[in-house]
Amino acid sequence: MTNASAAQAALLLSRVRRTGEKLVTFPEALVPQDRAAAYAIQDEIIALEGEVGGWKIASGTEAAPISSPILARAFFASGATLNIVDLMATLVELEVGLKLGADLPPREGGYSRDEVTAAIEGLLPAFEIVGRRFAADYELPALLSIGDLQAGSAVVSGPVVTDWQGLDLATIALTLDIGSQTLSTDTGASLDSVIESIVWLANEGSLRQGGLRKGQIIITGARLKEVLGQPGETVRASLAGLGTISVTLA
Repeated sequence: MTNASAAQAALLLSRVRRTGEKLVTFPEALVPQDRAAAYAIQDEIIALEGEVGGWKIASGTEAAPISSPILARAFFASGATLNIVDLMATLVELEVGLKLGADLPPREGGYSRDEVTAAIEGLLPAFEIVGRRFAADYELPALLSIGDLQAGSAVVSGPVVTDWQGLDLATIALTLDIGSQTLSTDTGASLDSVIESIVWLANEGSLRQGGLRKGQIIITGARLKEVLGQPGETVRASLAGLGTISVTLA
């Protein structure tokens, strides 16, 4: 994919983010054919839409996990009310997030695990609101979804927990309440896997956006996911050792 093609794809995706229209198809020539091309589209969307406020990464999946920057304006605090139509929202994902307490700019030789760990201010509970900017009958290519910032529409984050290094994230108990439904799990990426993915992000994945910055929030992969409820409902979750989080749908 050429730079011009990535820019054209980003223009289409950015347009529907603003207008709320659903794309019924997508030009075949603009569909990315590899992860590098998908990331080029991500970067073009960021250039059009604004600054990076954090990152989405699938911890514990592979040595170089799928990742994407998250727009700064996409972040909201727990208790917020979000319009699901404006966000083209379809799913909510419950995740463990973290907040950086120091910059990790590109550096020759990269950063050690200890240096990255020291840069973590704390862990936090987070919702990712996933959106779909395509008609229901369009078979969305996986790489195009990655290019569309992994279909992210918003992130809701809870308070930061600074006493986090003893948490066993591999067995952390979580519950998610949507309307009359309650979902629960006690499995997910381990703390070691999460930190390893942040080391990769600091040393490789974030370099195309100038590295990681103090205050950015990184969400580390869905542990529970469910179709969003109806306007007027409140989605709540509890994560053992990390507290609670909520968002109201409008």
